[in-house]
Amino acid sequence: MSGELPAGLVGEIVESESYAAALITRLKKENYISVRNAGGYKGYVLRGKGKRYLLERYEDDLSFFLSGSAQTNHVKSEPEKRLRLYRMSEVWVFLWKMGIEIFQSQKPDLGNGFEKSGKKAVYYGSLEYKESAEAIKGSRACGVLLTGDTAYVVYNTMAKRMKWAQKMEMAMRTWTERMLLIGGGLRQADSLILGNTMDFLLELLNSDGGVRKNLYQVDDVYEHYYYIPRTDNAKVQMELLLTSWKREKIKNLLATLVKYPRRKQYALSEGFDKDMQLIYFCHELDMRHLCRIKQEIGWKQKGTIICLDYQANVLRAYFGEGVRVRELNTDKIMEYLTKGRDE
Repeated sequence: MSGELPAGLVGEIVESESYAAALITRLKKENYISVRNAGGYKGYVLRGKGKRYLLERYEDDLSFFLSGSAQTNHVKSEPEKRLRLYRMSEVWVFLWKMGIEIFQSQKPDLGNGFEKSGKKAVYYGSLEYKESAEAIKGSRACGVLLTGDTAYVVYNTMAKRMKWAQKMEMAMRTWTERMLLIGGGLRQADSLILGNTMDFLLELLNSDGGVRKNLYQVDDVYEHYYYIPRTDNAKVQMELLLTSWKREKIKNLLATLVKYPRRKQYALSEGFDKDMQLIYFCHELDMRHLCRIKQEIGWKQKGTIICLDYQANVLRAYFGEGVRVRELNTDKIMEYLTKGRDE
């Protein structure tokens, strides 16, 4: 599916660096794969023998990617095109590890739009739909993630600000929501942006679009931009984004920290804590929400931020020393979520 798999992903897939090294050595020796190492990028590509092996055993899932004129069947040498494949590969691996269906045999056909697939989450990579949608071929989106309740257009910024054209990404959102309507399900698409580290969120939040204004900055193309670091502890964020009752369960738990709730419908804060400071829930890392909170805190010069422990240092740096940050233990939150809806 990847066309060219980034070398660093192999250990993530098999969850053992030593086994990954042995596996790659064997596959190279038996001529299933070859190494491409140029332009600062190292990856693995299938050889003819490897393609034949996979098509014989997994034709339903892989014939789209390994036959005809598919980009992944004829990998180019240009660094930018290789990097595009790397972005998509990282998304596929990350979502697959989260238990999301990525293979074609496990998903509804796109002929009827983005159909709701019941309770399971499914992901369509951009290669699966862009060929039939001329208007969005310039989008930076890697794909569309569907849950039972929500749709997310997925981007992968990696370790630098990706190129960003508002008109093109608005077209991507419009096309996605049209496909949702055709499928008879959801009506709105939000955005999910993957990044290599938690620290990189700070650069995105502070971005001004660059000198040419062609790099990502938080805008109003999507109502919500959720940032997810591509790390294991971010699994808790994915659990919340994929399942509405889990989001509600956590919000109900956090509501116990609010001494005096606010009743205004569009208020950024949840109310006041026991020290009469405004309290803000930031654990979902919705970037538009974070920007608005910073603006409000700038006027008030105080507040309490609630977030997960691995998010705390970055949010402290973003909001400043005058803001109090209360950390939630990620392991305990995950344990709390696994107890079920009513516990």
